[in-house]
Amino acid sequence: MATPETVLSDLRDAWSAALTGRLLGLYLHGSLIAGDFAPERSDLDLLAVLGADPDGNLLDGLAGLHADLDRRHPRWAGRIEVEYVSLNAVREAARGRTGDHVIARVSPGESLHLLPATTHRVVTWSAVHDYGRSLLGPPAGDLLPAVDADLVRSALLEHVRDWPAWVTRMTTPGAQAYAVLTLCRAWQRLQHGRQLSKRRAAYQTVADRPRWTDLIVWARDWWYGSGPDTDPGRGDEVREFVTELSAAILASEPGAHAAR
Repeated sequence: MATPETVLSDLRDAWSAALTGRLLGLYLHGSLIAGDFAPERSDLDLLAVLGADPDGNLLDGLAGLHADLDRRHPRWAGRIEVEYVSLNAVREAARGRTGDHVIARVSPGESLHLLPATTHRVVTWSAVHDYGRSLLGPPAGDLLPAVDADLVRSALLEHVRDWPAWVTRMTTPGAQAYAVLTLCRAWQRLQHGRQLSKRRAAYQTVADRPRWTDLIVWARDWWYGSGPDTDPGRGDEVREFVTELSAAILASEPGAHAAR
């Protein structure tokens, strides 16, 4: 299996050629930067910053590029997550505005497609600004605008509000483990203001929410221990955990009681 660095080098060369004149910067983020990267499980997370919003013509070219990359690195097929966004879209979102911007995105379980550049995305863009590693272009902190902490918090809380609905569609053990670990990360970031890896967030949340120790440990061990797809999962428990922790997070926010 090709190493992450081999795949990233190949990707950087391909993107540099395919996006000549359009690509302002290409940045690595996610678990390979934050720590606890699992070679058999984790995705490669990238942000491509463009001079203009992506469109259908760009997607046609990128679709072939992604397919070719999957052929050359079949063990990484479906595990390379890239978001394409214009610098103007990031700047507008950092001011709390979205305008009519769109982004392009490819991620595990979904093909390359266009979608609105909502302020939900500032959670990722802020993390790239703070911690992203440049593969092409200037340092992320030099190119991308800083995002106000209150705006990031608001966007993260919107994710938390949506999780109880999202989790009802997560029927596989991998999706369920991801839901548990991702909500643990959101809880820790909202509580302590720092972005942790999934493993570290799970460890911290066990201490904070001991009643859910067994489920959180299951999710962590499935994710980092190459859990089998034949695992029946723990759907009812996962949905209960997500519903309870989401409600606890939202109830702890300033003004929550007044807003009821």
